[in-house]
Amino acid sequence: MLAVRRLSPIRWLPLALGLILLPGGPVLADSLLDIYEQARERDPQFQQAIADRQAREEALPQARAALRPSVIISSAFSGIDTDSDFSEPPTGSEQYRQLSYGVELSQTLYRYSRARSVDQATVLVEQAQADFASAQQGLILRVAERYFSVLDARKALDAAEANLEAIQRQLEQAEQRFEVGVIARTDVEEARAQADLGQAELLQAQDDLETEREQLRELTGQAPALLLPVREGVELERPSPGEPEAWREQAEADNWQLVATQLAAEAAMEGIEVERGERFPQVDLVAGYDGVNRYGFRGRDPSSDEFSARIQLSFPLYQGGGVSSRVREAQFRYTEARETLEEVRRTVGRNAADAYRGTLTALQRVQALDQARVSTQAALEATEAGFDVGSRTIVDVLNAQREVFNAERDYQQARHAFLLNTLRLQEAAGALDEDDLRAVNALLERG
Repeated sequence: MLAVRRLSPIRWLPLALGLILLPGGPVLADSLLDIYEQARERDPQFQQAIADRQAREEALPQARAALRPSVIISSAFSGIDTDSDFSEPPTGSEQYRQLSYGVELSQTLYRYSRARSVDQATVLVEQAQADFASAQQGLILRVAERYFSVLDARKALDAAEANLEAIQRQLEQAEQRFEVGVIARTDVEEARAQADLGQAELLQAQDDLETEREQLRELTGQAPALLLPVREGVELERPSPGEPEAWREQAEADNWQLVATQLAAEAAMEGIEVERGERFPQVDLVAGYDGVNRYGFRGRDPSSDEFSARIQLSFPLYQGGGVSSRVREAQFRYTEARETLEEVRRTVGRNAADAYRGTLTALQRVQALDQARVSTQAALEATEAGFDVGSRTIVDVLNAQREVFNAERDYQQARHAFLLNTLRLQEAAGALDEDDLRAVNALLERG
């Protein structure tokens, strides 16, 4: 198959361990690699891909079998009742048993269509392997996407919990200030309304997390444990090479889906020759041995045998136009395969360019949201100071608190998006493998 050039979109760090410590003691957590290993063994879609590849690889031995010798052994045992009054000398009625047996060997010496069928089957096996390589990359992506979707949902839940806790603290303070006449009842009701909304958001975040966990469970067949998050301080870098056209060219050369489609077109072209070969002469060697043993037979030659060998030449002159029709069909199939190839080539090129831009955008969002974490915290402190002197309302404080929690949530989710886009970029270029997953796994928290 095609050699794949390795590309490096981010700086990889040492491998993370799969253990995280929580206040209640050590709790075993699943890393990205742990989930991937579970999915390799249990994901039905990947197991289907394995079986599909194995089944399609049988096309080659089946095609080769048509060029190998065929040996058939036959035998029959019968009882015979004859009336030989008109024979010389007359023997009258006679009953005897007869055992006949034989063996026939046939070997194709020349059949163009069968030889080209082997060539076609070879290409089909390569296509099956390319499709399986694409399925392997697809599994890596699906695992990473669902893993980080769970982390996204976890961060959203963390933000909802922190927001509700902060609102409840503000509500308690508002009630105390209202009792001593510092603020109006309106502020208390507004804080209570925010608490109700925060409770609703928390419930939705909890449901979203369970939904994402169930989707991850589809891959592994078991409920996921605690998942290791991406650790703080991870250095993220721009993709290299830094030009989208370089990634597009790499994708158009090495993308496994494109490789499989190219091989499908080659197989379709071979199919034309297979059908054309039905017009050509066919030469076969046929050899056989036949024997007969008679029991209770009173005539001459109770047993006999015969050996024969011949070279058989056949030339199909006319087959009702069926061969011509099948040749035309194969030509149309080849045209279809070429157009499909062009469509896939354009698609993978666009996907590579999209993944490259998505990686850059995610990196820029990480940088912007990292700054937003600082600015929203400063804005909250200023708003709280304004509330203390009466220039800002409690709603302003609650909104500022919400922005702080949302900025933290969005920052973490942007980091996840960046890592996912680096994997998508490698997949589009045909370079994604388990080493890339290990590299991302190395960015997770240590135990």
